[in-house]
Amino acid sequence: MDDKKIKVDIDSTNIKDILQYCKPKEQLVLCKKFGLLTGKEIPLQRIGQDYNMTRERVRQIETQALMRFRRLIVGNDKYVKVLEEAKKTLDVSGGLLSEEDMIKKMVNKGVFKFSAQELKLILVSDFDINYLKRNKLLYKAFYKDPLFEDLLTKMTLFVNNYFEKTGESEDLYEFIDKLKAEFQPQHPNIHYLNNTLFYTNFFNVIRGAKTFDGKVGLQDFADVNPKTIKLKIMYVLRKVNKPLHFQEIPSKIMEWFPSKAIKVTTVHNELVKNNQTFVNMGLGIYGLREWGIQGGVVKDIIARILKKNARPMTVKEISKELLKEKMVSPNTVLLNLQKYKDMFERVDKGVYQLKGAKSKKTAK
Repeated sequence: MDDKKIKVDIDSTNIKDILQYCKPKEQLVLCKKFGLLTGKEIPLQRIGQDYNMTRERVRQIETQALMRFRRLIVGNDKYVKVLEEAKKTLDVSGGLLSEEDMIKKMVNKGVFKFSAQELKLILVSDFDINYLKRNKLLYKAFYKDPLFEDLLTKMTLFVNNYFEKTGESEDLYEFIDKLKAEFQPQHPNIHYLNNTLFYTNFFNVIRGAKTFDGKVGLQDFADVNPKTIKLKIMYVLRKVNKPLHFQEIPSKIMEWFPSKAIKVTTVHNELVKNNQTFVNMGLGIYGLREWGIQGGVVKDIIARILKKNARPMTVKEISKELLKEKMVSPNTVLLNLQKYKDMFERVDKGVYQLKGAKSKKTAK
């Protein structure tokens, strides 16, 4: 059958029904590869194993099937509208979008009756929209000319080498300026290289990179990819820049990391377990040791404060300093000063110093 002579009306025909005009193996590969029947994509290698074919043979069938599918629907207005909208979407996004973002944007427009799997099949079958298949450096993506795969690979290697050398993340927009300075002069005809959106979308396509909170770096950098509960707690405390009650922390984590719910008990266990990182300031309130908070029992903190200031101090002064490390009342401070006479001595009414220290009054 000459599929060039077949006229397919997408208004009254489902994409899956169009595939009846393809050869049986072509139907099989497209349905499996794009998840048209189940919504779950199956890799070419797995299809080959299931049907006793090499991966290369399955790839050849896929290529033939995509060519035939495109010929079947190439003149249809709905097909043309999908592609026109896709090209506009790519253009306003800097010419590049990850597969996930591209399909999500197309679905969210709500103007097409196609499923996400069908939209992907249409986009992949087109010649004007380039499809970047996943490899060891890059995730699947769609891009427009004059961008090309070798350039994206070259830029990816530059990004990975840069951060492997520096070993730390960098301000997102400062690093984008560096990429522009590096690649724009080499490719003056690629106008997308002057578009900041291209770079922010490009980082989402690089498998080894991560952007977060205005920074960009490699995915194993904790500040751009805090994976563990401990790292997320640290991020939250640094972000709010003040101690928090352990019951407040889960909701704060969910503000910045909304992927899944965090239990209060999980957070509390992490705070207690990692006492070299987090300091219990009393009443369930925790801070970061990196802020200079050392923690400890009240008497030890008082001793540290008096030693640091190297002078007699009033109960009010000691309480004010102590509150930076532990939530206790002035009465508790006074009780500790009076109880541990082997550590503290009163030099005046409401004024204390370390036992045996020379007060200013004594020195005179």
